[in-house]
Amino acid sequence: MTRIKADYHSHTTYSDGKGSVLDNVRAARKKGIMTIAISDHGWGHGFFGLKKEKKDQYFRDIEEARRIFPDMEILKALECNILGEDGALDLSEEEMKEFDLILCGYHFGSRPRGPRDLLFHAMNGLNKHTGLFKKAVIKRNTQALLGAMDHPIDVLTHPGDKGQVDIVPIARKAAEKGIILEINERHNYLDTAQLNQIKDMDLRFIVSSDAHYPDAIGEVEKAYAKVLASGLDLNKIDNLREAQ
Repeated sequence: MTRIKADYHSHTTYSDGKGSVLDNVRAARKKGIMTIAISDHGWGHGFFGLKKEKKDQYFRDIEEARRIFPDMEILKALECNILGEDGALDLSEEEMKEFDLILCGYHFGSRPRGPRDLLFHAMNGLNKHTGLFKKAVIKRNTQALLGAMDHPIDVLTHPGDKGQVDIVPIARKAAEKGIILEINERHNYLDTAQLNQIKDMDLRFIVSSDAHYPDAIGEVEKAYAKVLASGLDLNKIDNLREAQ
C-alpha cells in the first residue's frame, strides 16, 4: 500500500543511489506519488556526495524530468552533511538558495575539516560498535544537530542515526525554527521511543523512503509502523496520503 502522497527523500546515481533521476520519477508516478524530491548527498560527503562540478547537470536532469512529467512536482533537493560538533554544514547559505528543499543529516562519510571533526567521527564509530563514551557522544551529537538547525534547512533527516542524541532539545528547536523531522524507512531513527518523547510538541513530520533504488520510492511501511506504535497524531505528518 502506498501511504504517502509525496516522497521528499530519494537518491540517484549522482550519489549512492542505483537509478537515474528519471528512474526515480517514473517509479513515483507508477505508485501515484505526484511529488518527489531528488535529494542526493551534498558534496561534503567524501565517498559518494554529489560532485560540485556535476551540479548543473543534476539540475538539467531534474528540469528534463519536469518537462516529461509536467503534472508532477519534482523538487531540486540536497541532503547536506553535518560536518562536526559545531553543526557546520557542507553547503553555504548562498548555495542552499539554488535548491527547492534542503534536507540535513549526520553521516560518517562527511569530510573532516580537522582533528576535532575526526575525533567527533571516531567517538561516534566507537560508541556505535562498543557502547563507549555514551554520555559524551550524546552531548556532542545533540550539540551538532542543534547547531545545524541554525542554518536555513527544511528537514532534519534520521536524527539519532550514526550517533545517539537527546531528542527533546532537538525537537524543541525544530518546533521553534519550523524545521520538519523525518521518520525514515531505511534507518531506525526517529524511533518509537523518541517519538513517544516528543509526540505532544508542536512539530511537523514527514515519513520518507530514503530510497536508494527506484523500486523503494514510496515504501514507508516500517516508518509508518513506528508512527502507529508511538501514537503520534497522524495529522502532524505532512505527506500521508489518507485524509485524517
